[in-house]
Amino acid sequence: MGLIDLASGASAWRGYDYYQGKKVLHYKKINDHTYSGKVNGSGRDYDVEINLDKPRTSKCNCPHADGKRIICKHMVALYFAVFPKEAERFYNEALQAEQEEEERQDKLQRLVVDYVSKMKKDELQEALLEVLLNGPEWQYEHFLRDNIREYWE
Repeated sequence: MGLIDLASGASAWRGYDYYQGKKVLHYKKINDHTYSGKVNGSGRDYDVEINLDKPRTSKCNCPHADGKRIICKHMVALYFAVFPKEAERFYNEALQAEQEEEERQDKLQRLVVDYVSKMKKDELQEALLEVLLNGPEWQYEHFLRDNIREYWE
């Protein structure tokens, strides 16, 4: 697995933001699989070293990753600075996944609307009661507040 694959979603996105914000102050190649650099963080600069062959051995002296086998946002930012095409690929894949999810949600909504529009009155009433009585409590409370005048009296 690569460094980005091992980072949490939050660290990957924050690292991308740091890369975009030019927070990687400088870096150098140590060998074919290791890079070190300085990344400007929250109020200070952090020393970062990434190992492409063994990403879990990468290091950063930030509070989140120092002494741990965690891929932090500073490591991700350094990785993207070294490999800007990977940053572009990361962003484009995220946009594509977001678009696919929106299309999937739109399709599901159309299916639900179509299904509900074909239901008979008694089926609709039964389905509504099922959702209200067995669904989350907030949904029931919301329904009472918006529809049942006696609820407030």
